[in-house]
Amino acid sequence: MNLPYQARLIEIIKQQVPQNISLPQELSQILNISSDSAYRRIRCETAFSLDETAIVCKYFDVPLESLNDMIANIVSFKYQPVGQNLEDFRSFLQHFLSQIKGISQFENKEVFYAAEDIPLFHLYAFKKLSDFKFFYWRKTILNHHELQSQKFEGTTHDEGLLDIAQKASLAYSEVGCTEIWTEETIASTIKQVKFYHEAGLFIDRKDALEIIEDLKLLIQNLQRQCDLGLKIRPGGSVSNTPFTCYVSDLMIGNNCVLVNTNGRKNSFLGYNTFNFMSTGNLAFNLQNELWMNNLISKSTQISRTAEKIRNQFFKGLQRQIEDLRIFVEQE
Repeated sequence: MNLPYQARLIEIIKQQVPQNISLPQELSQILNISSDSAYRRIRCETAFSLDETAIVCKYFDVPLESLNDMIANIVSFKYQPVGQNLEDFRSFLQHFLSQIKGISQFENKEVFYAAEDIPLFHLYAFKKLSDFKFFYWRKTILNHHELQSQKFEGTTHDEGLLDIAQKASLAYSEVGCTEIWTEETIASTIKQVKFYHEAGLFIDRKDALEIIEDLKLLIQNLQRQCDLGLKIRPGGSVSNTPFTCYVSDLMIGNNCVLVNTNGRKNSFLGYNTFNFMSTGNLAFNLQNELWMNNLISKSTQISRTAEKIRNQFFKGLQRQIEDLRIFVEQE
């Protein structure tokens, strides 16, 4: 029986599922069929019914649109809506955590991150910076009603958000990755702090200065990771996870992440300031990989090599942060 779409769906699911999970056993349970029937469906000797296809796609979080990679010029994306209240925002962060935990479960995994802005996982390792970002996103970007008359008080008043964020940062520290930064990667965060200061949205100037200090520590932490070529966990302990960092003179244009897990590629594209949408479309991901490789080829590796360029780069970032500190203190 020639079932090309079912064969492709099974292939995608196999690439999506960690090796410690038995696909025949999972299919047998969720479809309430025998193991033999599950094997026949995996071998495409028996076709999925429409209902079975819907159950399988939902259970393995593989949208039917994934098969669009068999149709030229059509790409489907998944995204997690953020919502208009605190509970929705918490669910968004929990989804973010689930994604990075899912990646970490694979034996072979690799992340490439072209960072127009500071990668969220770095931000989440620092409490004051995370508190500010959560408040800024919810008040200024998402227009959460309950925050519109409020100023930043130095905390989100929700330890649950910070707990989720730090768990995501910890999970990221256990995944080998390559990041590409530019001198502009910290610019948006600097502009956000400057805007809030000029608009009088900090209740106390010291809160702005504490955020700036966290940003300074973040850059110091990144430089240490580049020195070692290894990830550093939240709290400062060094992991055995490899870390590679490049500096690019080219403008990246948008936050873009390419994830390889057991040979399967997924792309995550930034939108709406801090959110991401993702796709497993084969043709799109191959094109994204070519773009990422081209960007890397025109960049300079600064992790465990090019010490002079590395020091100059981080000195430039710290200079931007110091200029912001002086601006806040003098205004």
